[in-house]
Amino acid sequence: MNELRELLIHLKNEELEYFDRFYELTKRPTFNLIYSYLKDSMESEDVLQETYLKFLRYKKKVKEDMNILAYLMQIAKSLSLNYLKKNKKEDRIEDTDFIAEEKEKVFDLDESEIVKKMKKVLKDDEFQIVILHVVNGMTHKEISELLNKPLGTITWAYNNAIKKVRSESDE
Repeated sequence: MNELRELLIHLKNEELEYFDRFYELTKRPTFNLIYSYLKDSMESEDVLQETYLKFLRYKKKVKEDMNILAYLMQIAKSLSLNYLKKNKKEDRIEDTDFIAEEKEKVFDLDESEIVKKMKKVLKDDEFQIVILHVVNGMTHKEISELLNKPLGTITWAYNNAIKKVRSESDE
């Protein structure tokens, strides 16, 4: 996290050549969070770009002692929820080509059978918690803080989600 602080200082000083490194360090967890809401890679990429634009617009307000990734994730969460409100769809199209083998693509959460199964059997909040925990490596406590839900609720939802996926796999 020290590197993120140093990069933030450079970005605040309008040294935008440091943005590429900042992006490399933060893109995967940020994208995965957005994807956990939208469940569509193209839409998630759009919101990801908006997230970084907003971050750059307000970078001067970010304090160096803050958890910079958490700040970025809050922006991503807010933009994801706004996107869902604006683009309510009864039947969201599932993205079957999610993050194909294109090396240029930044995001590598691949559309394996398990992810497809998770989309099918899990509720939205369960899917989100599993993605944040398993793919982003966030602790249940961090997820609890990010989603503003009690720790016990997060733990319970995660355990239920894992049981659902296992029982679906056994069938």
